[in-house]
Order: sequence, then structure tokens, then C-alpha cells
Amino acid sequence: MVFAKRLRQAATLAMTLTVMAAMMGCGKEEAPTPPTAPTPAPASTAADAGQTQNEPAEPDVEGKPADDGQPADEPQSLEQASAKDGRKFLDALKLQDTNALSNLMSHAENEYTEADMTKVAEGFRLYFDGLEELQLRFESSEQSDERYIQHYAITGTKDGKTRELAFQISYAKTQGTDAIRDDARREPLYDSPLISRYPYAALEIERYVQALREQDKESAALHLGLVEDNKETKATVERLLRKYADSFDLKTATIFPKDYDELNDQFGFELRDDGGRTHELRLAGDGLRISDDWTTE
Repeated sequence: MVFAKRLRQAATLAMTLTVMAAMMGCGKEEAPTPPTAPTPAPASTAADAGQTQNEPAEPDVEGKPADDGQPADEPQSLEQASAKDGRKFLDALKLQDTNALSNLMSHAENEYTEADMTKVAEGFRLYFDGLEELQLRFESSEQSDERYIQHYAITGTKDGKTRELAFQISYAKTQGTDAIRDDARREPLYDSPLISRYPYAALEIERYVQALREQDKESAALHLGLVEDNKETKATVERLLRKYADSFDLKTATIFPKDYDELNDQFGFELRDDGGRTHELRLAGDGLRISDDWTTE
């Protein structure tokens, strides 16, 4: 009896413990899970905005691509080098910076002082309406035995009409291609009728007028290209001096540059005296020979 009683007590205790454990499990709440931070949205790209990445740079010299985006270890081409040099000259010309222009001409065979480049700028002002609007356009490439030559055209307007002028940038082959591709070592040579000829054309006209004032027949004949010392030459100069004496006051003559005729390669000048009379002179660009209509009157 005692043994049976103890069994019942043990069973009752076990059931009590089981019920208590179940009640504790049902009353326990799970700890809240911390909120998860939202994943950042990917940064917008040029493509997302409807733009194309790695678009080619706009050309800053017409006909030649800009070199923006070119790998640093890739040597620039001759065309790219000449485009840089052309921009330097044009920028200085637009500002009429005669010191910068003179420095750019430092590799030329003849010296170009600031006074010379002042004359060059004067020639460009005659040929174009506004220097600040000038543009550079690539034309072609060639080479001689001594030089690599890049042909350009400087474009602008005159009296509202489009106008252009030949412009060359060349490099002596003795520099070597590595030096030519190096911005710090390259030695460009610039040429144009208004660079290599106009300063001398203006000086030639001044000397011619001075010869007329001084009645220097021999000098006047040479300026006119009359190199033969014969009766015909002497008669022509005599006739010319008489015409000036009758029709113009050389003592008060002032020289005014007019224009450059690229088609005929001639520079035009006008003489004006204090009486308001005018007379036109032309000078051939190739040989700097003066044409004076009064030699035939």
C-alpha cells in the first residue's frame, strides 16, 4: 500500500512539472528583430541620364580632332602637334600680343621683332574685319626633303563675306620626330603672305616714296623692277617724276595700307596728300616689285 501511494505521488509531481514547463514556454515572447537598413540605390550614370560616355571631344581646329582623352603614354601625331601650334599663334594674333607673336617666330630664319609683328597684325586687320573671330581650318599635309609641312587656312570675314588666307606650319626634319611630338622641344615655323611678305611690302613702299621725294631715279627704277640701265628705263622714270610733280604733293604724302589680293598676290597701298588727292600703288608679293600706273602716263 505504501509503495502504491508513493507511485501515485511521483506521477502527480511529474505531471505538475510538465504543465508548468508548458505554461512557461507559452508565455515567453521572441525578441524583436532589429530593422535592416535599406540597400543604397546605385549612383546614377551618364547612361542612366540618357548621355553617352566617352563621347569624342569637340574639335577646336576645324578638320582636326582635339587630343583630349588621348592616353598619356601615346605620342601625339604630327597633325595634333601642328594644331596646338596653330592655336597658339591664332590666340596671340587675336589678342594682338606682339611680344608673344615675336616669341613664336623665334625659330624663323629671319628675326621677327615686336615691330615686325605689329606690321603682321596690321596686315591681318586689313585682310579680316575682326581678328577675334578668326578660325583655323586644316587643309592638307606634305613633306619636302627638309621639312614636314602642315597646310591650314585662317578663315574670317571681310565686309560681311567669308574670307580665308593660306597659313603653313612646318618642322625641320633635323629636329627628329621625337622632338617634334614633344611640346617642350618642338620648333614650329609659321608662314603666310601676311607674315613673310607684308612687313617687307610696307617697308618697300615707304622706301619707294622716299626715292620719289628725293628724285632718286636709280632707286625708283629698282623699286619698279626696271633693272636695265638704258634709255627706256630713264625715260620711264623721268615721265613718272613729272607726273608726280604735276598731280601730287609728295612732301605731304601719307601712306595708307589698303588690302591684300591673295588671288593675284598683290598688296595695295594708297598715297594721300594734304590737298586730298590720292594715288594707288600695288606691290607684287613674290618679288616685292611695285606697280605704279603713272609709269605709263
